[in-house]
Amino acid sequence: MAAVAQEEAVEAASVEEENGNEETNEGEAAESATANTKLYFGNLPYLCDSAQLAGIIQECASPELVEVLYHRDTGKSRGFAFVTMSSIEDCRKVIEILDGSEYGGRTLRVNFSDKPKPKEPLYPETDYKLFVGNLAWAVTSESLTQAFQEYGNVIGARVLYDGETGRSRGYGFVCYDTKAEMDTALQALNGVELEGRVMRVSLAQGKKQ
Repeated sequence: MAAVAQEEAVEAASVEEENGNEETNEGEAAESATANTKLYFGNLPYLCDSAQLAGIIQECASPELVEVLYHRDTGKSRGFAFVTMSSIEDCRKVIEILDGSEYGGRTLRVNFSDKPKPKEPLYPETDYKLFVGNLAWAVTSESLTQAFQEYGNVIGARVLYDGETGRSRGYGFVCYDTKAEMDTALQALNGVELEGRVMRVSLAQGKKQ
């Protein structure tokens, strides 16, 4: 069962990455007249609507137009949005403050829609990767990192979230800099309680090439 869950998790992460980059490319073809003040917001919590996103941006600068995109068939958020600002300066301010920030348990990705970032993983990966199952619902990517960094240099850690509900799926991945660190963490943390639940830690299977 754990192996199946890992494969599903890897596949889900892959789909999210592909979708995010597909939509970024769509941004390139968006209205050229406003492209220079148009921002792409990726990795949004699926429960975040345009009004909520506008409220977040409002703390940095005033957005002119906020468009969270939804699936036509299901009406569910696709996890990304386009935001038109009034000036390049406002765009840069929003990117500086919000890109890489945590919101709703997810790390926001913000950049100019006409200059999408090159394809990259949603979090840094290495060959020394652990699968962490049976996570408490309250555990975030940040608290997962904190728990595992006591045993080595964590290059990347990520809790996966359900696309429809926005809730944690109860598992995630942690990548270390070296095999020795990974092995130490595996021995030390498998069966250890984190935020009220006993974690199941194992070597990650089905790692993407």
